[in-house]
Amino acid sequence: MPLARFALPALLFLATLPAAAASPVRVQPADLHLDRLRPGTATYVVYMHAGPGSAIQRAMLATSSLRRERVDGTEAWVIEQGWQDETGTMHTARTVHAASDLATLAQDSTWHTPKGSFTTRIDPRTGTGRIEGELPADRRARMEAGFPSMRGDWWLNWHSDLALLPLLPWERGGTLRVRVFDAGMPAPIDVDYTVVGERRLQAADGSAHDCWLVETESGSPGGGNYQRFWIDRASRLVLKEEDTFNGKYRSKILLSVPATTEFPATTPAGATPPK
Repeated sequence: MPLARFALPALLFLATLPAAAASPVRVQPADLHLDRLRPGTATYVVYMHAGPGSAIQRAMLATSSLRRERVDGTEAWVIEQGWQDETGTMHTARTVHAASDLATLAQDSTWHTPKGSFTTRIDPRTGTGRIEGELPADRRARMEAGFPSMRGDWWLNWHSDLALLPLLPWERGGTLRVRVFDAGMPAPIDVDYTVVGERRLQAADGSAHDCWLVETESGSPGGGNYQRFWIDRASRLVLKEEDTFNGKYRSKILLSVPATTEFPATTPAGATPPK
């Protein structure tokens, strides 16, 4: 039988095979849309739940402000975060990013837990940090062991992900690989973020938001933990995030206006201030 008679069926068969997954593209500082950063304040409603139909647990408000400053002679973007639940302020952070490439210049963060409070102060340029407050010795040692790894190659601060992730070049599609680090980690790691599709979110005022739907397994492929982000293509803001980890679910929803108090309540004379 002539060879040509096999050619067309063979080509058709090959065309039905799944294409090999494209290799992740490493994100470099020059790839970031730094021009899209704008000073402002944003609040996310954050809550936990056990799955569809389950009750909301641990509701929080996470408010962050972004502003341009000159810090120790360097042009910088400063992000200040405050997380509050029904017990009060549970977490604060102040992170200083170089305006030129968003490298982390410094970060102070404080956590308040039922077991105590502690503050971490890091200086990535020197690979040093210190921890103040109540923290078990073994956990303190693990955190301190990761400080030297901050020095060296460029990485993106995972603590600032809601503000900085939208600056990645999502318009390229596919999978973007980012080097990330946060205080408490043993060393920076590579995390792959994949544009899995597009979604349109309809706001309460009737406006529509076309979004990139971005998914990551948070640096642990196959572990069953996922983060999914709805990133507005026009504003480059994270409008919504849904996370799955350890059999639980967490949602973050951006409010249309920040939850800041313009007219704080006053305590009547002689009354005991609320805690």
